Amino acid sequence: MKRILEKISLLALSTMLVSTFAVSPALPQMIGHFAKEGISSSQVENLITITSFAIMVSLLSNGLIVRFLSERSIIILGLFLMAIGGSMPVLFPSFTLVLFARILLGLGIGLINARAINIIGHFFTGQEGVQMMGLRSSAEVLGSASLTTLVGYLLGFGWQFAFAAYLFALVILLLFVLFVPKENLGQEQTDTDTSFSKPKLTKHLWQTSLYLAFLAFFVINVNTFLTMRIPQIVVTSGIGTAQEASYVLSLMQMMGILAGTLFSLLIGRFKHWLLGIAYTIFGLSVVGITFAHNLWLLGLGAMISGFFYSTILTIIFSRAAGLAPKPLDNTVMTIVLMGCNIGGATAALLPNFLEKINPSLGAFDIYTIACGIISALLLVKEIKRV
Repeated sequence: MKRILEKISLLALSTMLVSTFAVSPALPQMIGHFAKEGISSSQVENLITITSFAIMVSLLSNGLIVRFLSERSIIILGLFLMAIGGSMPVLFPSFTLVLFARILLGLGIGLINARAINIIGHFFTGQEGVQMMGLRSSAEVLGSASLTTLVGYLLGFGWQFAFAAYLFALVILLLFVLFVPKENLGQEQTDTDTSFSKPKLTKHLWQTSLYLAFLAFFVINVNTFLTMRIPQIVVTSGIGTAQEASYVLSLMQMMGILAGTLFSLLIGRFKHWLLGIAYTIFGLSVVGITFAHNLWLLGLGAMISGFFYSTILTIIFSRAAGLAPKPLDNTVMTIVLMGCNIGGATAALLPNFLEKINPSLGAFDIYTIACGIISALLLVKEIKRV
């Protein structure tokens, strides 16, 4: 029983890693509320994406933080910041304080982001480790979808109460403190601090890391854009309510579990072609969402996009994990994670920028064209490989 509780506690660390956009269903109400104060919709959307910038600050500060705190202390601090920063808008719904709260949330997520993955490999090895890695990925998606559904329920009490969902971090903190042993984390700290002879990234590794980081950046940017816009589309077009929009987003995220389950089958069938195929279908799903005139079609498009979004990211992280020698694993993964977080952080800014460059096209049109170009390049690359 103790071993089971330990596994549950470690897996729970991953349930809130992608919770940044869980409160997206509250955006229509937030936009309406802050409009009375003269705050634009793009500024309100930035409240959601600013968290990704804070996550990047945490990632880049990791080398400094580990000099002063143990791994266990860092995880505890991260969960505490997630709970406090995430739920602060419930009591302090002013724009400035919500902005500050979202930054605190991002700092907390950034502190445990990589650790929630690495800690699995540190506590478990062999087949058990492989199984736990798969469960960790499912826990991440399940946690995100569950939080989004909870947000939809809490919206019935007002937009600020949606942020109470982040108090779940206190449950994770309690599980971690009670059931995760201290000994292994102390050794992890030593291993982190004594890697003085780490080899340097070659030009090829830099180029490949940046290539994977760009692919992650773009797909996350588009997916985040969809996550923020779908609730607005549902409400403004009159095809559903904010609560129903949260259900659509939950289904969209839950498709990640199915994608993870079928990943080995898909990669075995399509091999290197899978990335280009996944990007192509992801782009087509954006078209489907653009022209959906009822909730069912919108939900179908969202589910397809969620499935292939997760497939694309799984391919990217799988390639990144096997790209470099072991001492450089964290460096390569940090580069890819930076691409991920830049993609999320700019999701409210980039669409507006692109529309200003070409006013005749909307953000959905531009993203569809970009997906088509990337898909074509990926498929041409595989044709040349053959």
